[in-house]
Amino acid sequence: MYYEVQVLFIEEVQVKNGTKEKKVRKNYLVECDACSVAETKVREWLKNSPFAFDVKWVKESKIVEVVDEG
Repeated sequence: MYYEVQVLFIEEVQVKNGTKEKKVRKNYLVECDACSVAETKVREWLKNSPFAFDVKWVKESKIVEVVDEG
């Protein structure tokens, strides 16, 4: 089963008067058996991120399989 996890990052970008906070949303696809497991996996994956982040939502994906024939 796959879950989609949306994460909101707060990134600092340079502007002519210093820095500005920019909110960036990124989606991750996680293979696991439950929403809570998907959130935990993403938090672990991003634990060393240089930007602050917050998991906004987790939902079951309609994707049934990822085909990777390399």
